[in-house]
Amino acid sequence: MEKTFSKIEISVIKSTAKNAAQFVAKKQKVEAQIKEVEEKVAEQIKKRVAEKIEKLEAEKAGYQAIIDSLNTPVKQITGGYTTEDLVDIKKEGTGSLDSKTGKEIMKTVYVLKYPDTVIPPTTEDTPGSDYDADVENTQHEAAQEEVIEELVAVDAQAQEEAEANTDPFSEEGW
Repeated sequence: MEKTFSKIEISVIKSTAKNAAQFVAKKQKVEAQIKEVEEKVAEQIKKRVAEKIEKLEAEKAGYQAIIDSLNTPVKQITGGYTTEDLVDIKKEGTGSLDSKTGKEIMKTVYVLKYPDTVIPPTTEDTPGSDYDADVENTQHEAAQEEVIEELVAVDAQAQEEAEANTDPFSEEGW
């Protein structure tokens, strides 16, 4: 269905386009400004989000450094496992209410994930795995004994130094 316009209809269309042209130009200009503002805001949001993520990552790295330093003895004893690998932290209600808030008082309970073993069990069933576990247990026991021996040696040295400085009238004691 094809429509043909009369000369009067064409004249009305052109006249209306001429009258609306200035408003169409202003509308296009505003649309461009909206797009520019949206891009600036998006860039600012991206920048703020990136800064926030960077701060949070730095905070996380600080906490991880503390956790790693605290887990060093556990890693030595267990052959590289951390408390996060070996312990579940659970919050349990005590049954009593806080007098100020009226909420139940919670306590934190630390439960070993693997109560029968020090090391998490492997899922692989390979021939000789019992032998490998025995070797690992022997190595872990040896590592534990080494740590204990080092602690005993340090304690003995500290005790000797303390006994050496028992004279209250010596110049070192003053």
